[in-house]
Amino acid sequence: MDSVARMQTLPQIRSISDTSQLRYRRWCLVVLLCLPAVAGCAQMAVVGRIFYGEPKSKGFFEQMTGEKLSGARVALVCTAPDAVTSEYDMVSIDIQEELTRIMSRHDINMVNPDEITDALDDNGGIFDVAAIAAAIDADYLFHVDVEHFSHLAPNSPRLYHGRAIGSVYGYEIHEPNELSDFKHPVRVFAKEFDSVYPGKNPIPADKTPERVFRNRFIGHLSSEIGRMFYTFQLKDTFASR
Repeated sequence: MDSVARMQTLPQIRSISDTSQLRYRRWCLVVLLCLPAVAGCAQMAVVGRIFYGEPKSKGFFEQMTGEKLSGARVALVCTAPDAVTSEYDMVSIDIQEELTRIMSRHDINMVNPDEITDALDDNGGIFDVAAIAAAIDADYLFHVDVEHFSHLAPNSPRLYHGRAIGSVYGYEIHEPNELSDFKHPVRVFAKEFDSVYPGKNPIPADKTPERVFRNRFIGHLSSEIGRMFYTFQLKDTFASR
C-alpha cells in the first residue's frame, strides 16, 4: 500500500519537447510583459499569436449558411453589363479565371471553366441560373455580378485608382426528386462588394504600366471575393490593401 501511495503522489513527468516548449512560452511571456506599457496592445497580439497562432476568420458563406465548401463541387460564373464590357471587354473573364485559381488553391473543387462556357454558349451567351445548373455537375453555383469597374481616379486620367462594385450570389443545386424532375437552384447566399485598390493614395500613371495595374487590381479584387468562401488569416485582409 505504501508503494502504491508513493506512485500516486509522484509528479507528472513531461517529455523533453513539452518541457522545452513550455519554457519557451514562459520566457516569451516574461519578455513581452517587460516591454514598455505603451505597446500594450501589440504585446497582447504577439502573446496571442505565440499561444494560439495567427487569428483566422470564417468566410461569409460559412458564416451565413453554416456550410463549408471543402468537398463540394463548385461552379463559378462572372458577368458584367455592357457599360463595363464596352471599356473592359475581358474583365469578367479575367476575374473568373483568377478567382477560380484562388479558390482551387484553397481546396475547393472547382468545375472546369470550359463546362461553364459551353453552358453559356448553349444558352446564347445569356446567363441563366436554371439553364447553367441543369447543364453542369455541381453542388453550388456562384455568380459574381460586376456592376461597376474602373481603374482611373475620378476626373484624373493620369492617376490609377481602381474601384469595383457588385454582388455575389450563391445557389445550392438540388438534384431531381419526387417534387421535381429537373435540377433546380436555390439561392442560399448574397453579398455585395465594393473594392478599392490601392486603399488610399492613387498611383501616377507614369509609374506603372496600365496593364500591370489592371492585373494587380483584378488580383486584389479576386482575393477579396475569394475570402467569402474559405477560412483565412486576418492578416491577409491587411496585406492586400
